[in-house]
Amino acid sequence: MNKELFEAINFLEKEKGINKTVLIEALEAALISAYKKNFKSATNVRVDLNEEAGKMAVFAQKEIVDEVFDPQQELSLDEARQLSPTYEVGDVVEIEVTPRDFGRIAAQAAKQVVTQRVREAERGIIYN
Repeated sequence: MNKELFEAINFLEKEKGINKTVLIEALEAALISAYKKNFKSATNVRVDLNEEAGKMAVFAQKEIVDEVFDPQQELSLDEARQLSPTYEVGDVVEIEVTPRDFGRIAAQAAKQVVTQRVREAERGIIYN
């Protein structure tokens, strides 16, 4: 992820008249979808896009529990306290899981989601 992506978003905003917020939300949804497909992950994930720095980060959200039954969605209290001693059972921890490379399949999935959202936004503009 680099500044060129955000330049492309700014270009689409000016050229097609689509709100930048809609494009960023579409990109976040696309990256979440691509992450889940590529890594077979059912975890709750969040994408953080930082336009100023031109960076992206993916965070897995895990609940702190006494006994872990699903390691993709839960984290033991002992493991959580290694991150920060203030965590308690029931808290939600965000752990950065940004992959180095999403791969071709993930990139294609992201492209499809973004393209679909751009088309929907264009139709909404035309309708209005």
